Amino acid sequence: MIGRIARHTALFLALVATLLVACSKAPETDEALMKSGLDALYARADATAASAQFRKVLQRNPKHYGATYQLAAALDRGGKQDEARPYWEKALAMAEANRDDQTAATARTRLGKPAPGPEEIAMKAGLDALYRRGDAAGAAAEFRKVLQQNPTHYGATYQLAAALDRAGNSAEARPLWEKVLKMAEGYKDTETTTAARKRLAQRP
Repeated sequence: MIGRIARHTALFLALVATLLVACSKAPETDEALMKSGLDALYARADATAASAQFRKVLQRNPKHYGATYQLAAALDRGGKQDEARPYWEKALAMAEANRDDQTAATARTRLGKPAPGPEEIAMKAGLDALYRRGDAAGAAAEFRKVLQQNPTHYGATYQLAAALDRAGNSAEARPLWEKVLKMAEGYKDTETTTAARKRLAQRP
């Protein structure tokens, strides 16, 4: 009887000890995982261990900017360039969205992509203004910049016409829609041709 009680007591104490150890382990935070990964990558030169830590962060937070960049760098250092490439693509998009020119330049260099030119920058700014912020006037100004540099830019012509319509300048937009129609017919772009004809059927 006493032996049975002793065994039960020992099992109970072992269970309590196990629970105490489990509870004493604080959950790993993103900050702790990032610190561990950075230490592995830059202090110990252990790209494999670093990659594992950055992956843990991204499993919890797929949009973590730092973990995306550092995982790309760690995979490169570990000789896994093909696996790293999509993370560099993602890091570039994030850097551009955050206006982080230095990181964007690093990502472009790694991907072998040239820096965007003035036309591309203005188009992107115009599309962002028109479709994300609803700023038709600001968008029109950006598309005009593109057309000043390249008067036959198909996308900028179409988007300027659309932006002017949204800004309430339908009369000013009309000749641009006529230009869009001719361009669309020349490119055999039936979808845009239909949209332009539909718009030109309206007044003004």
